[in-house]
Amino acid sequence: MEETKVLLDLDEMPKKWYNILPDLPEPLAPPLHPATKEPVGPDDLAPLFPMELIKQEVSQDRYIDIPEEVREAYFQVGRPTPLYRAKRLEKYLNTPAKIYYKREDVSFAGSHKPNTAIAQAYFNMKEGVEKLATEPGSGARRCPWPAPSSASMSTSSW
Repeated sequence: MEETKVLLDLDEMPKKWYNILPDLPEPLAPPLHPATKEPVGPDDLAPLFPMELIKQEVSQDRYIDIPEEVREAYFQVGRPTPLYRAKRLEKYLNTPAKIYYKREDVSFAGSHKPNTAIAQAYFNMKEGVEKLATEPGSGARRCPWPAPSSASMSTSSW
């Protein structure tokens, strides 16, 4: 029987993040400063974000290296989660395509949110930030690992 579950070991985990910006048909409009309505620059973002994250946000590099410390932290919190092949769906759709899905509910956090929280905590720690609350993009506030999930602010302890 053909395997339907794919698991990666630490040495197989991705070493780079994929950046979609270089592959877009046209560049995205820059974010605007709420007061001036002018495009924001690095100086506007520096009070809020570490410079490395600002550089990544505007990078035109297709791939961005994932620091080894971040990769190890991902692995410790159950990343990457299993990838499954949806063979019955393929059969039902009568498609030659191979369809896969992720099971994010099997991670201790129950979602993909540690992906951004760990990286945000790491880059903030590298710039000397000792306390932070991360934002996963969904509007919810999450605390970076290893703080308890009920906390909204954490002391960085990398």
